[in-house]
Amino acid sequence: MFSQTNTGTIEDEAAIRRIHELAPAVNGALFQIKKQAESGRTDRCEASAKCLKEAIKSAKLPKDYTDEATGAVDAIMLQAFMKATSIASRAAIEAAMEDEIERRAMKIKEAREKLAGAIRYKAPEEFRRKCERMLETALFSGGVKAKGPTRAKPGDMLMEDMAGAELAQA
Repeated sequence: MFSQTNTGTIEDEAAIRRIHELAPAVNGALFQIKKQAESGRTDRCEASAKCLKEAIKSAKLPKDYTDEATGAVDAIMLQAFMKATSIASRAAIEAAMEDEIERRAMKIKEAREKLAGAIRYKAPEEFRRKCERMLETALFSGGVKAKGPTRAKPGDMLMEDMAGAELAQA
């Protein structure tokens, strides 16, 4: 029984040594992934995160350390997808306001793909709802052209007539 405890401590010391050896590399990789995430580059983030997760698993580190590192990677990936979704949604709204229907459609598609990635990494429900509203705004904006004044946008002459009528009543 004494020998089992002794080998257990030797294995623990070896695991701690492996953690100390790999910690700088893991932290550096996390920093690089975070840097890419801030710019919304989800494709690069996913590739880097996959490599880092595989390296952590293959190093045979203790489960609590691997779980903690994997959780940190997943949190960074969530931020990356949320940032990319926000960027694409805003670009879709801008394209709609500029009446660029094709670009609007591309950005809406991109935003939906990024939103699916954010949901995969457990994005909050409130974020999903906000993104859906932004995409609806983009869908309902632009692409409508009317010759002459409309009820929503009366022409200058109609506005002058209305202003004159109000003054006459007063």
